[in-house]
Amino acid sequence: MNLHMGQQVEQRTLPETPLRSAASDSMKAARGLSSKLLLMTLAFVMIAEVLIFVPSVANFRNVWLQNRLDTAEAASIVFLDSDISMLSEEAGRDLLQSTMAVNVAIRRDGASQLMASSDISSELVYHINLDETGPLNSITSSLGMILENPDALYRVFGTLRSGEGTIELVMEMRHIQVALWVYARNVLILSLLISVFTAALVYFALYRLIVLPIKRISSNMERFSAEMENPDLVLEPGGRNDEIGIAEERISAFQKELQKTLRQKQHLAELGLAVSKINHDMRNILASAQLFSDRLTALPDPTVQRFAPKLIRSIDRAVDYTKSVLDYGKAIESPPKRRKLLVHSTVEEIAEMLGLSEEALNGIRWSNRIELDLEADADPEQLFRVLMNLCRNAVQALDDCEMNDREAEITVHGKRDGDTVSITVSDNGPGIPEHVRNKIFRAFEGSTRSGGSGLGVTIAMELVKAHGGTITITKTSPEGTAFEVRIPDSNRPDNGHTSPANL
Repeated sequence: MNLHMGQQVEQRTLPETPLRSAASDSMKAARGLSSKLLLMTLAFVMIAEVLIFVPSVANFRNVWLQNRLDTAEAASIVFLDSDISMLSEEAGRDLLQSTMAVNVAIRRDGASQLMASSDISSELVYHINLDETGPLNSITSSLGMILENPDALYRVFGTLRSGEGTIELVMEMRHIQVALWVYARNVLILSLLISVFTAALVYFALYRLIVLPIKRISSNMERFSAEMENPDLVLEPGGRNDEIGIAEERISAFQKELQKTLRQKQHLAELGLAVSKINHDMRNILASAQLFSDRLTALPDPTVQRFAPKLIRSIDRAVDYTKSVLDYGKAIESPPKRRKLLVHSTVEEIAEMLGLSEEALNGIRWSNRIELDLEADADPEQLFRVLMNLCRNAVQALDDCEMNDREAEITVHGKRDGDTVSITVSDNGPGIPEHVRNKIFRAFEGSTRSGGSGLGVTIAMELVKAHGGTITITKTSPEGTAFEVRIPDSNRPDNGHTSPANL
C-alpha cells in the first residue's frame, strides 16, 4: 500500500498483557544483579572445588597404592627371615587377591625375592615410586591411569616400613581405575552438594548485605525522580558503617539538598512575580514623590533647602532601582560607570540616610575614619549600594543583639594601597553564626536574621566583582564583624576628579 504525503498513519501499541508482563519481569530478573550474583557464586565455588578435586584424586591414588604395599608387606613379613623363597600356592593366591596384584616381590641387599606371582602377563606402562612421587607428577600420572587401557600393567614400589629394602607390586590397571572412578564420583557428588550449599549461603548473605540495599536505593531513586518535591521520599539511611551506608547517607544528603534547591527556585519564581507587581506600583508612587520633591525645592525654608537635595537624590536612586529591580534575577548588572570620587562624602551620605551620627542618638555610634581626600575609581551609585548594604547589615545586627553594657558602634576605615582602595566596614555586634559563614555570599542563604532576604551581601559582592575587586570577611567573632571591600583603579587615562557635589 502506498502512503501519500500528508496521510496520517495511526500507530497502535499492543496492550500490556499479564503474560507479556510476566515475561518482561522474568527477563529483568535474569539480567538482574541477583541472578548474576548467584551464577558467579556457583561458578567460583565450582572452580574452587575443581582445584581441590584434582589433587584429592591424586592423593587418593597414592594412599590406595600405599595401602596395597603395606598389605603385601604385612602378609610377607613372617617369611622375610626364613629360607622359603616363595609363599605356598594357597598363601600366594591369598596375598595376590588381598593386594589385587599380579606379582609381589621384596628387594633386599641387592637381591629380589618373589613372594607371589600369577600367570597374567602384559606390557608395563607405568613405574611408580611412592617415595619420590611429587604433587605434580601424582596429578598427571593419576589422570593418565584413569584413561589408560584397563588390561595394562603397572609397577609400584616403595620402602619397607619394617626394615631395609623395598617392596614392589605389579598390578592390573583395571582395579585402580575402578577405585579412582568410584572415588571421583563420590567426591564429585560431595563437591556438588558442598558447592550448592556454600553458594546458597554466600548468595543469601550477599543478597541481604548488598543486593537488597542496592535494590532499596535504586527503588527509592526511581520513586524520588518521579516526585522530587515529596519530603517523604528522601532516603532514610540504614545506619550501616560500610560503603553502602556511606552511599545511603550521601544519597540522602543529595536528595535533601536537591529538594532545598528546588524550593529555592520555586521561591525565586514566586519572588520574581511578586517583585514585578510591586515594581510596577512602586514606580508610580515614586513618580508622584518626585513631583512633590520638586515642589519642595521652591520653598524658601532653610531646613527644607538643606534636606530637599538629599531627598531628591534618594528618590532618584529609588527610581533607578525600580527600573532595574529584576536585573539580579536575570544575573545582569549594568557595567560600572567609573570615575574618581571622594569616599568620605559617600560614607557620610550613607550615615545620614541610616540616621547614624557620632552622638549615637539612635543607640549606635557612627565613626567615619576615612581621610577627606581619599579617592576611589568606581561607579558612584554602585559603590553607594555596596557600602549601604554593608552598613545596613551592621545596623540590623546591632539592633538584634544584646550589647551587655557595651556601646554599639559602626566604624568605616579606608586607605589606599598602591592602585587599590580598601574600605572596611566593622561593627562590635555578635558576629556571623558559624552555620552561615560558609554561605554568607549566597543569595537567600546568607541571612543571619529572621525574615532577612540574604541578598545584601550577595548584591554587594556582585557589584564589587564588576569593578574587578573583592569583598571578604576579615573578622567575625562575638566581639564583632568586619567586611573589607577592595576596588582597584581602572586603566582609563581620563580619570578626572569628581567633587562631592556631583555625586
